[in-house]
Amino acid sequence: MANTISEVTRRAIEDYFVASKTNWAGRLSDDDFLGRLYDLGTMPSNDSRFRNAAGDIWQHTVNNSDWDDEWVFTDSRFNLRGCPDTEFLRFLCESLHPVVRPDTKKARALAAEINSLLATDGWKVVEGPGISGHPIFIADKIGGSTRVFPEPTGWPKVDRQLQEVRLRLDTAKSEEQYQAVGLLCREVLISVCETAFDPMKHRPVDGIDPSTSDAKRMLECIFETELRGNGTEEARAHAKAGLRLALALQHKRTADFRLAALCAEATGSIVNLVAIVVGRRG
Repeated sequence: MANTISEVTRRAIEDYFVASKTNWAGRLSDDDFLGRLYDLGTMPSNDSRFRNAAGDIWQHTVNNSDWDDEWVFTDSRFNLRGCPDTEFLRFLCESLHPVVRPDTKKARALAAEINSLLATDGWKVVEGPGISGHPIFIADKIGGSTRVFPEPTGWPKVDRQLQEVRLRLDTAKSEEQYQAVGLLCREVLISVCETAFDPMKHRPVDGIDPSTSDAKRMLECIFETELRGNGTEEARAHAKAGLRLALALQHKRTADFRLAALCAEATGSIVNLVAIVVGRRG
């Protein structure tokens, strides 16, 4: 899908950070900030001494601090001048997050400056659900319904895929495009399992280990293990029902908005349930 936020606007926002001496990473180190958005351990290093991006970013921004403050805007690995709108907006919203920028007054002032520049391209950042009395900012399309998920799990691949699900749902018009939403939901559940499933902890009830591609059984193992005991029957039933719904809707051949939206909602619910029970949230 073509970007709606132009390179001109992206560079203007970049220039604002630089000219105003506003640290995009807030009170975090550059590698800690970017680690909240990207899987740095799987991204390449630009320094031959290190195996991945996590190593060279730490070396040049924490250990030696010999990169310019604005280095991230020109680093091709992040491609902030040309990456999908969702990734760019996620970066901006994360820079406003209370963990990154705890002074609410300053966060709101920065949001106002960002909005003055985004408005030309039809976007804005707005206050969504808060945390501990501080606002969390989310990106919204001016006059539209597209919204970047307000509560990322912190699992980079899962969050990126969930964003893509919502955007595809918002722009789909044909049966094939709605079917694609369901297929992407399947990939989301597989990614959740790759991240959250612990084969030593999440043991199957029947003693047969699930294959690495069997998201259904891995999720069932997670819920059976994490929601074991009295008082969790309703939560287990909800998790299983949501999983059945998500899986059933993924392969519907007569997909339309209603089916795709239900699949996206069920998938998002499963992701959040997993994040809660394994301790990612809270």
